[in-house]
Amino acid sequence: MSDRLLTAYEVGDLLGFSPGTILDWFEARRLPGFKLGRAVRFRESEVLAWVESQRVGPGAGGEVLPTHTASPTRGVSLQVLPTQGGTHAS
Repeated sequence: MSDRLLTAYEVGDLLGFSPGTILDWFEARRLPGFKLGRAVRFRESEVLAWVESQRVGPGAGGEVLPTHTASPTRGVSLQVLPTQGGTHAS
């Protein structure tokens, strides 16, 4: 991995977020970085390690939270009932 220093703009470009979001995450201590005077810099290796630690899903080591799906619950059978009168208009 590289220890190249990145700006918030470069990290944002790398991750697909705005530089403002990157700085917000840094200030909230969610994203590793440091200040050089008034400038904020990020080590590329630490950013890439942070990205890996944020992964969620099978094989990622994180807990997968259930999400709502539009499909019916498995194991439930649906019974179609005829409408009153037996037909419906198209």
